[in-house]
Amino acid sequence: MPEGTGTPVVVGVDGGGTKTDLVVVDATGDVVGRASGGGANWEGVGVDAVGVVLGELLDRALGAAGRDRQDVAAWVCCLAGVDWPSDPDRLAPVLDRLGVGGDRLVLNDSFAALRAGTTGPVGCVSIAGTGAVCAGRNARGEVARTMGVGIGEGSGAWTIVTGALGAVAEAHHHSGPATALTDRLLAGAGVADADAFFEGVTRGTVPVGADLAPLVIEVAAAGDPVAVEVVRSAGTRHGRDLAGLADRLGLGTEDVEVVLAGGVHVHGAGDFRDAFCETVLAAVPGARFVVLEAAPVVGAALLALELAGWPAEAVRPALAAAVGGATVGGAE
Repeated sequence: MPEGTGTPVVVGVDGGGTKTDLVVVDATGDVVGRASGGGANWEGVGVDAVGVVLGELLDRALGAAGRDRQDVAAWVCCLAGVDWPSDPDRLAPVLDRLGVGGDRLVLNDSFAALRAGTTGPVGCVSIAGTGAVCAGRNARGEVARTMGVGIGEGSGAWTIVTGALGAVAEAHHHSGPATALTDRLLAGAGVADADAFFEGVTRGTVPVGADLAPLVIEVAAAGDPVAVEVVRSAGTRHGRDLAGLADRLGLGTEDVEVVLAGGVHVHGAGDFRDAFCETVLAAVPGARFVVLEAAPVVGAALLALELAGWPAEAVRPALAAAVGGATVGGAE
């Protein structure tokens, strides 16, 4: 391959289902190139399309930086859909064809959020959006994450919505207490009674989605005890997921940063987050909670700097300021 034309740089990639951010960073931590484009989750767009998206972003960002692909000392791709050990191997051929120099690391996108929020490489992240996932890394460099498939774990907004539907159904059956959730859900659906509501849900004429979670959180914030229990139960469930992850990584007895990201953590900053934090602290007394403020691609860039053996933490403030803040969104 041809020699590079400029001083070495690293590349960080945060690829989601609908949007991918890529930054080019030099050894001093300056962002010298940046580009955003379509999604890079191979499960949604296909393996070959991931290569097309990343190739276009590399050309734009490296071109702006006055570099080419052989000037890259290291690059880290944190991509949605990289869920199992087989996935980096699945993507390897299309990434190889991009001809990027230097070392490469391919991780799930949750690890970008993790590194963007911690003050070092060690810590855990809880992402609670539409779905939910926890990820972590210990001092030995070992990483782990929950599956993020909602089996034996919480699923963010969906856990809240399904809990609310169950509570309204129990109230209708008189097998559970009455709740203000009933009137709010019926009004939102534009139906007269619970029978019409659940007929619509089961027949597909009343749409029910994760976007109802803020409504449930709002009813809980107003003091409805059933809604409070629904939201707290979801927070407790996700807290157990994080505590289990910390145990797998041997972090249960350590002081550890726990990054909070995703719309449910933001909008559910009362009951959901309180229950989550209480559950985590019961198992990980040294947990310190940090709300994610930096964009996840900052974490991918920091990982790339570390992969290249360049200073990372010292340049974090300038890097985060140059890239900008996190956006409230889903998970996975």
